[in-house]
Amino acid sequence: MPINAHKAIASSPLGYKHALNLSAKQEQSLRNARDEIRRAISAKFQSFASSLGDQLLFENQAPVFPRNLRSPKFRMQGSFSYYTCNQPAHMPPQEIDLDDGLFMPTSYFEVGQSRAPSVRSAAYFLIIEQILTPLCEEKGWQLIDKPSCIRVQIDEAMHTDLALYSVPDADFQRIQENVQSSGIDFSAQLMLEEKAYRMLSQDEIMLAHREDGWKRSDPRKLEDWFVDAVKKHGAQVRTVSRCLKGWRDFQWEQCRLSSIALMAAAVSVFERASAEIPGDRDDIALLRVAQDLPDILSVEVPNPVVDGERLDQGWTPEERNDFVERAKTLAERLDRALVNSTDQALSVEIMRQLLGGRFPNDLSLCTPDAGRGAKVDASPAPAALTKGMIDNIEAEGSDLAAVNKKGGGRYG
Repeated sequence: MPINAHKAIASSPLGYKHALNLSAKQEQSLRNARDEIRRAISAKFQSFASSLGDQLLFENQAPVFPRNLRSPKFRMQGSFSYYTCNQPAHMPPQEIDLDDGLFMPTSYFEVGQSRAPSVRSAAYFLIIEQILTPLCEEKGWQLIDKPSCIRVQIDEAMHTDLALYSVPDADFQRIQENVQSSGIDFSAQLMLEEKAYRMLSQDEIMLAHREDGWKRSDPRKLEDWFVDAVKKHGAQVRTVSRCLKGWRDFQWEQCRLSSIALMAAAVSVFERASAEIPGDRDDIALLRVAQDLPDILSVEVPNPVVDGERLDQGWTPEERNDFVERAKTLAERLDRALVNSTDQALSVEIMRQLLGGRFPNDLSLCTPDAGRGAKVDASPAPAALTKGMIDNIEAEGSDLAAVNKKGGGRYG
């Protein structure tokens, strides 16, 4: 008779999913740090920007115009905003991460057939780092250079990454007037309000990069893709993604198997095989995704929202083989625990071997499944990743992201 482990994953407060959540103290510490960083930048941005000479601040091609650098707005992003976030399994070296986006209005100028910010990307890094240096010294934090963000290391267990975006100030002014006409005091807010955020032109959101200058990058694409998947298939997509991330973090202290690669794997299986996944069985949903995971990881893993980019770039053949082999073990052992076991104690033992001690050692949460045959097709069709935030990405979630110090880029 199969085993039903749905309660062991989903129940609160005993289930595995609940055990992945951050403590209230951890969450509040990161929120407090985020807010202090935002306030410092908002208060000092204009004065620090004004102190830079035009040669440092502007690109050579920029026309002569009056300085018009408004204070930036902020928008939380990453797994903190769309609730795929976990407590680290090994801390250290794994860390809790909060991603924040800083959106700066500035003039744009023509570059060939496109437009780009007139302010140098390096100047924005310089301004923000000059502002944050005294705050970090006061708080005992560490400022770390990253290619596409500024990292503030809060302690050995947590950090916040600040990505610097630029948007045309003409658009920003238009959006400000539009939002204010609806009764929202846009200028008084640090946060980029939802309506304003949605009105930004996707072709002219540019991300500052230390080596590459300005890169076209719309952070809404990933958020919208995942939230669309949740709307279509239900919160189970999020639960399975968190379970896969928990499995990864327990199996490897450090690796380059990114969170977004695991999320993309989960979404692709739900897109193709949702009819096989019972909505009231998170354990069977995890098994069904795990069955396809080796095939997904054995070939190129495309980015679900950026054409031509991959989520497996930089993997060595040895790393890929390791990911695939452990994914095979995950699928085989889940099948043994959930489908081909009649021993509750053995099923719990197997689940804890795969997911770690945070999976509850409670036989009452893994019961014989007399009412449903849990058998899942063991030979699914080859996987293919598909393309597709919470409705308000600044919604305050209850979890934060566990990432590896040497993880897979900004979406790790």
